[in-house]
Amino acid sequence: HPDQDSLIRREAGKKTRHLTLRRLFENAPDVLAALRPCWAMSPLDVAQNLPDRPMFDLVVFDEASQVLPCDAISALLRSQRAVVVGDSRQLPPTVFFDGSDADTSGSEEDDDSQSLTDYESILDVMGAMLSRRSITWHYRSRDERLITFSNHHIYHGGLTTFPGAAVDRCLRFELVEHRLGQPTDTRSNPTEVNRVVDLMIQHAQERPEESLGVIAMGRYHSDRIEETLRRRLRKEQSEELERFFWEEAEERAFVKNLERVQGDERDAIILSIGYGKNAAGRLLYRFGPLNQKGGERRLNVAVTRARSRMTLVSSFSHADMDRNRSSAEGVRQLRAYLKYVESGGTETGDAGEMTPLNSFEVDVLDKLTRKGLKVVPQYGHSGYRIDFAVRHPTRAGQFVLAVEADGASYHSSHTARDRDRLRQEHLERLGWRFCRIWSTNWFNDHRREVDRVMDEYHRALRSGRPTATSHTPEPGPPRTPAAEAPQRSNRPHLLSGLPITEYHPEQLVRLARWVMSDGRLRTDTQIFEEMFGELGYKRRGPRIKEALYKAIQDAKKTS
Repeated sequence: HPDQDSLIRREAGKKTRHLTLRRLFENAPDVLAALRPCWAMSPLDVAQNLPDRPMFDLVVFDEASQVLPCDAISALLRSQRAVVVGDSRQLPPTVFFDGSDADTSGSEEDDDSQSLTDYESILDVMGAMLSRRSITWHYRSRDERLITFSNHHIYHGGLTTFPGAAVDRCLRFELVEHRLGQPTDTRSNPTEVNRVVDLMIQHAQERPEESLGVIAMGRYHSDRIEETLRRRLRKEQSEELERFFWEEAEERAFVKNLERVQGDERDAIILSIGYGKNAAGRLLYRFGPLNQKGGERRLNVAVTRARSRMTLVSSFSHADMDRNRSSAEGVRQLRAYLKYVESGGTETGDAGEMTPLNSFEVDVLDKLTRKGLKVVPQYGHSGYRIDFAVRHPTRAGQFVLAVEADGASYHSSHTARDRDRLRQEHLERLGWRFCRIWSTNWFNDHRREVDRVMDEYHRALRSGRPTATSHTPEPGPPRTPAAEAPQRSNRPHLLSGLPITEYHPEQLVRLARWVMSDGRLRTDTQIFEEMFGELGYKRRGPRIKEALYKAIQDAKKTS
């Protein structure tokens, strides 16, 4: 299409007076599609910018539970096939009305839920027309305690989750004590607002390498937290805090209410209830959107946004709530979640029956225990459990090794890909040192297998923390050199541990090229993590992130 090619080149050379995207698509659709086969657009952008005829082979709706059918029609008309991706147990499309905004009137009798109405989504409408495929593996949470509550109460144990190897608490409950006679706002407890801001400042100072999000139950409470944070930052005049809360950061810290947080995730989340007791100490059951039908879906979104840690802040505990006072499912689930976090994630209810160990697994457990290892069989809270989790000999609550055997749990997986690669890869991402025992090897020489497990155990202890290890090969002939992974080129000479500003940008680009030189497929985040480790850093500051990600992009452009 020489005419279309010439048009694109002319437009690319212009500095002003460009054609609109719609006109460009109308005049050069084939070349644009060849240059950029995949386009990411909102439904409104599709309607405004694309000609009203089929232009793509496939349209994919992400977060489809929040897309109104009327908004989706424009995208459906421009494609031949559709994939609709969403979770019917998360937020429905919500329309806000300004007529009687509960969050601005200041009246305790008003309710956040008066200003919003839920509607049917494209996921609801097309669910009966399309074939379904469930995605049950959960990857976001680095510790399954962050998802166990939803897995049990919302998904009825249907998610496959994985236990984390970290020892620090991933769930924390902050109770803001209520004093009788103290003036309060039952929709946004002022003491709770201040405590949330204190926790945000503390996080920025102590864990600047971890991203942060704050979720408030209502818009009024969210606005008060945000305003208090702004005043605090002006008062502190701290360059360190300014960098952490910089609005242009890659994963900037946010304060959002329930209706705006779906699709977001952060390393650490602070969930602030806001609603509380009146001056007489009486808890009013006005929980805004949670009182509505479908309120449990909103709570489900809020409690599943954290990757590493969740802090729940409230001016009341689950014991202050009468389980029979409200029939709203969202309120009942709130009480259950308060109880769950207060317990540190132990009050999960029935998480499913353990599969009885077979004779091979019993023999493995017996012989590892005789070697003095503290072994927990079938460790975990979901349908997937680590066959044998080995505890640290002196540090309470810490695990140092995951031992998997090809027993009942192994054979219950539907595919070899799940059994032999994906489970191990994800456990290693979560920080586990991994070791596999094959039953054929065990029956041939169990002493050698026990010795191998002990070697891995002692390596984990020497390393000081659980780490990933190489995959134990399956029984069978050794791999040929042709099957080995490609090797990297020579590592560029860089001293580790220098301030990021002392590295020349070209040095960082060479390091990024070296990481990518083995030909493996990696995301930018995975490349960043390897570069970060090679440079010997411990904390992920904004300057480090900016420099390394820029080096990655420059390396890709010139590779």
